[in-house]
Amino acid sequence: MADDGVANGVDDQYGEESATKIALLQPERDELVSENAARKEEIKKLTAELDRSNEKIKEMQKEVDRSHEADKAVEVIAARAADLETQVVRLQHDLISEMSAAEEARAEAGELSKALGEKESKVEFLESELAGLKKVKGESEVRVRDLERKIGVLETKEIEERNKRIRFEEGMRDKIDEKEREIKDLRQKVEELEKVAAEKAELEELVKQKVRLEEALEELVKQKLKLEEALRESEEKAASLESIILQLREEAKEAERVIISLNEKAVEAIDRGVNGIHGEEKGLKLQWPVVAAGSTGAVVAAAAVIYVCYGKRRCRWWIWCMKALACIGGIGYHCILSFHVLVVSVKLTRVYFGNLKIHVKLVWTAILTGKDK
Repeated sequence: MADDGVANGVDDQYGEESATKIALLQPERDELVSENAARKEEIKKLTAELDRSNEKIKEMQKEVDRSHEADKAVEVIAARAADLETQVVRLQHDLISEMSAAEEARAEAGELSKALGEKESKVEFLESELAGLKKVKGESEVRVRDLERKIGVLETKEIEERNKRIRFEEGMRDKIDEKEREIKDLRQKVEELEKVAAEKAELEELVKQKVRLEEALEELVKQKLKLEEALRESEEKAASLESIILQLREEAKEAERVIISLNEKAVEAIDRGVNGIHGEEKGLKLQWPVVAAGSTGAVVAAAAVIYVCYGKRRCRWWIWCMKALACIGGIGYHCILSFHVLVVSVKLTRVYFGNLKIHVKLVWTAILTGKDK
């Protein structure tokens, strides 16, 4: 809105100044025209008077032959005729000067009117380009908000997965501690049985019990190793999930940097357009830059370079090329971003079901162990 106000204010001020200058020159031109008409009328009168004086001179020259006293009158009339001829030449020179000044004023008024019309058309074109930039900026902000929302969802899933992993690790550690206690108890029982076997005669039965206890001990050790392996796999998958989330955050930051760069280039292009308007008001020469932007950094940069290089040619073909580049860049960026989000969602789903599968296996193993006991 601030850019619209600046552009409209500059063009309105320039239009008012041009209209005021034209209004001031119009009465002056009318005055010059009326004055020229008066001068022409005066020249006609002086010419008629000169003709009459010439006639009088001729009559007086005729009377000179008859009277020597008329010589002085003839000299006075001749001087008057010379003076009138000088005045006629001066009035003709003034008339020519005033007519040339009137023509210059008329040409300047036409040039100002033409410049005002071109200014209005350029202002309308710049306003349309500014509206396009605002639309692109709004779409970029919508994509940024969508990306932030997806990042928030992923962070929430990350927290949930971390909490599940912590609970799972705590449960695994409790089960491992319980198995270690059972192993310790079994070892104590084996030692007690060995002591009892030394005292009693039923050594063979005790040996068999010892063998069974050792087998149970080995089974518990195997279960412990399996639980530790499952815990290690869970930790590796959690680390992989964290690396994926970090990569997604880096991609989101990169996308945000690209959008910020796009906004900065759009603002710079608008500033260059406004500065061009201020520079053109002094010399009455129109050199308007045209601004075009896209949705991604590379395409927008290329479009901006093309338009800056060829904008002065006032060719519609370059404008359509830049708009096409901006559209292609926005579609490509949106597709790549959607693809990355889809890949991350698939990876998160696989990690989640992998952890769920390990959890079910561990629960089933615990149930089977309880049944064996």
